[in-house]
Amino acid sequence: MMVILNTGRTIWQGQAIESGKDLKMYVDAAAIIQMNPDMMKQLGISEGDNVKVISQYGDVVVKAVEAKEPLPDGMVYIPMGPWANRVIRPDTDSTATPSFKNIPVEIIPTDEEVPDMPTLMKVYGKVGQI
Repeated sequence: MMVILNTGRTIWQGQAIESGKDLKMYVDAAAIIQMNPDMMKQLGISEGDNVKVISQYGDVVVKAVEAKEPLPDGMVYIPMGPWANRVIRPDTDSTATPSFKNIPVEIIPTDEEVPDMPTLMKVYGKVGQI
């Protein structure tokens, strides 16, 4: 399913990053994709299922969670962090900030595991390597 990805900070992601990026708390707060229940039904997934998010810039596996607040139709949300960074546009257009909004992505259910921080950095850390 093709959708638009937006990213940003959340209270939980902010709290978890201060606690430690190597903690399960951070993975649970940042390695997620928030989706509307109708979209989850269309994909045949439930809360906690893993999905692969694919953009022209890369891909990453995250856990699907029901959005706490309704999202516009066709939109998903991943909290800012290294998982989101795998699929956002890295070019900064000389602003020193990558584009965190309006990224076209494909979402597919997967049996692949959500990578923890060390795995994400080692396996996925090099640009162009997936």
